[in-house]
Amino acid sequence: MKKFSFLVILLSFFLFSCEGKGKLSVKEPQGAEVYVNGKPVGKTPLEIELKEGSYTVEVATSEFDRDRQTGVWVYYDKTTELSFKPRPKGILEANTIPQGAVVMEGRNYLGKTPFKDYLDVGKHLIVFKLGNVGASRKVVIEYGKTTSLTVNLEKAVIHFDANPSDTTIYVDNKKLDSLPKTVELDEGVHKITVEKDVYKDTFTLKWKKGDEYTVKYTLKDVQLPPVQAYGPITITKDYKRFVSLGKAGIYFWDLSDLKPHISLWDPEDVRNFDKFTNFAVSDDGKLTSGIKPIKALSYKYKDMKNPVKVLVWDNSTAMVIANKLFDANISFVAFGKNGSNVYLLGKDGKGFVIDSKTGNKVKDVSIGDSISSVKSYSNKIYIGTESGKLILYDTSSDSIVSTNPVHSGRINDIQISKDGKYLITASNDKTVKILNISDLSTVKTFSSSAAVASANLSPSNSKVAIAKADKTVDVLSFDGNKLYTISNLPAQAISVAFTSEDIVLTASSVDNPVINLWYSGKLLRKWVQTIE
Repeated sequence: MKKFSFLVILLSFFLFSCEGKGKLSVKEPQGAEVYVNGKPVGKTPLEIELKEGSYTVEVATSEFDRDRQTGVWVYYDKTTELSFKPRPKGILEANTIPQGAVVMEGRNYLGKTPFKDYLDVGKHLIVFKLGNVGASRKVVIEYGKTTSLTVNLEKAVIHFDANPSDTTIYVDNKKLDSLPKTVELDEGVHKITVEKDVYKDTFTLKWKKGDEYTVKYTLKDVQLPPVQAYGPITITKDYKRFVSLGKAGIYFWDLSDLKPHISLWDPEDVRNFDKFTNFAVSDDGKLTSGIKPIKALSYKYKDMKNPVKVLVWDNSTAMVIANKLFDANISFVAFGKNGSNVYLLGKDGKGFVIDSKTGNKVKDVSIGDSISSVKSYSNKIYIGTESGKLILYDTSSDSIVSTNPVHSGRINDIQISKDGKYLITASNDKTVKILNISDLSTVKTFSSSAAVASANLSPSNSKVAIAKADKTVDVLSFDGNKLYTISNLPAQAISVAFTSEDIVLTASSVDNPVINLWYSGKLLRKWVQTIE
């Protein structure tokens, strides 16, 4: 009985010592340190005995040249052979607030914070997750170096900066004491205000827990797209767009983004040999008419003394609805009779009327004076003359209603206030007149130090902009106090207009095409926000 018990014990010892073991063999690369589950077990070539199970095996030819395989199975009474190709590594040391977040790259589980391990050299997108809060970070691992980061999973961490560096930034109405500045913010929407001198913008940003971004504000000049544009210019009645002439046609620029949302051109002159010299928009904003003297291609019309093209477009489709060639000395265009007719006038005061839908000539007209400027409004045409007279022509009755000696010199420009209450005239006699549009009586006279090329009122009629022949623009309050002067115009402005109470638009002629926007006397600039 004792002998039997001894044999049982001896057999049990033999079975226990052999149960569930296999071999792991690593031959390549030669001379590399081998780690099993993080513990060193020798150098290659290596063959060791391990219990059956899953292991993480790593080899290293140097501290930062490594290769790792996870989920390596060693089977009972079998040899698992592995080969490795060490790659350059660096170390990622990551932590979170609070600790204990899962660390992953893609679908690969790396560990939990606090985390420290070797990663391949290069770019990685590391994900941290704790409960229902998650965050990701882009990291760059460098060979032989440790990259450290801490991720706040309770707040949003925002790094603010600006160019120029003396910019003032407010976060939720609290001023940052210096830049660059790192701020921890609660999850939600935050108001950011950026300002320097007269330039100020407000942005709204929404962050969540775990976010970390760098937000930079750069003050840049506002420029129109690279399209050659020039005057005359006009603001549409709804104050949503301004209209200008341009290299390829007539443009309707949206005031919200300063991009041409409507472009009107001559389909028979796709290479734009000849430029439009004037245009008019109907009162309802549905039609535009432009005139284009034919010069470059005049050899085609050798039988005509003054070949001029007149086009009418449907603004909703930008399609040409009338396209006619006339032998006439035409400089001005205006709409009348609810947009049904187009009036075409020459500097000599003579002209004719065409049907806006067909382009066919309806009748001849004669103003009886030399014309210098024209403005149509509410079925009436206001005509400025070389002698300083203002002629009111009613297109409903096709007759001259009145002739008023408003200025002692040439009237260079006529504009209408946004509310339609005032008519503004600019003259070579160095004055600007504000007239009551109902009876053309003088409400206000502004004197200038030079001949006035153009003048206009702000949307609320509280300011007047005066573009002078000396390449400057004065902006005055309605009671005559000078607010500021724009003196660095790149070219003489032939048109001036307000796009808002603080922004003035100036445009020069086709001879030196340039359009600029000025904010409180300075070239308009805006804050550009970049988030990384």
